[in-house]
Amino acid sequence: MTAATHWNLPVCERLGIALPIVGAPMGGCAGPELVAAVSEAGGLGLLGHANMPLDEMREQIRAVKARTSRPFGVGLLFPSGTKATPKGGEPPALPSFLAPFTRDFPAEGGPKARRYDNELAAERLEVAIAEKVPVLSFGLGAPPSAIARAKGAGMTIIALVGSRRAAIEVAARGADILVAQGHESGGHTGRTATLVLVPQVVDAVKLPVLAAGGISDGRGLAAALMLGASGVLIGTRLLATPEARTADTHKHAIVEMEDDNTIVSRCYTGKPSRVIRNAFTDAWKGHDAEILPMPSQWEMIEPLVEPAKRAGSLAIANWPTGQGAVLIEAVTPAGEVVRSIAADAARLLGSASGYLQ
Repeated sequence: MTAATHWNLPVCERLGIALPIVGAPMGGCAGPELVAAVSEAGGLGLLGHANMPLDEMREQIRAVKARTSRPFGVGLLFPSGTKATPKGGEPPALPSFLAPFTRDFPAEGGPKARRYDNELAAERLEVAIAEKVPVLSFGLGAPPSAIARAKGAGMTIIALVGSRRAAIEVAARGADILVAQGHESGGHTGRTATLVLVPQVVDAVKLPVLAAGGISDGRGLAAALMLGASGVLIGTRLLATPEARTADTHKHAIVEMEDDNTIVSRCYTGKPSRVIRNAFTDAWKGHDAEILPMPSQWEMIEPLVEPAKRAGSLAIANWPTGQGAVLIEAVTPAGEVVRSIAADAARLLGSASGYLQ
């Protein structure tokens, strides 16, 4: 029994994939190389296009198509309850207590491009439709109008949820597949653990459900299926691959993490996000009242954090990372990661499980 075995699961049938593994649409990290590798291995790769200029987004979609003929998708953010800085407006000034960080990375001046408002997200959706991308993944909210527009264009809709209530609401809007993302996940995350959230969502909706949060190996996939999920969405494990477009310092930090060194903080985006704990997250202790709502918080700290991230600074930049990092021991090619997770889960479940054909 190998990873190449066809999995008899609704999510595989719906997405046209062989293995019940979807790569998370990690902004800035899930580029064409990673997405194509996941899809070529039999899973589904998702491009991270939450904050990307439209021309670059179009180029990345075409780069994936040049690398694989298999299904793939894009991930977009339509964050609810946000109000961006007006076009051409100046972002909020950095708080004075962050001044020490600007010694190594002086804040970049000048107006910044809009990144996280729903108007721009809608423009990105139009690019995906024009480029005939087959799958759309929603995070931080799934507006009915956006779902209707995507479904009208023939796209399959994957929507991330962090609660039973959200699952019921998004299912009623027309989503095809839900991702039940637990508290263990890297990046924006909710309060309920994967082990508790997944069966709640499975019981609440009549849709295929992907489990996410803390899943880094075949044991995690097997456990997710036992909870009633139809597959998994994996992020952090795919960061520790040569194809991921994240800094080598980040990959090294994941591999070397022996005890959980992550923290859930609003200091980077304004919404709770699990990142590697560092001097920057520590500096915000006692300053919660100064954190702005999304996307204003990101607009405020971007002039400092972006140059730090380009330099691979672990002390300042935001490095979304899940608690499953402690299970990752090496940087491994993405295709090998996907195939080994599926093969290990198949071995644990056995042919009598009914999941395999």
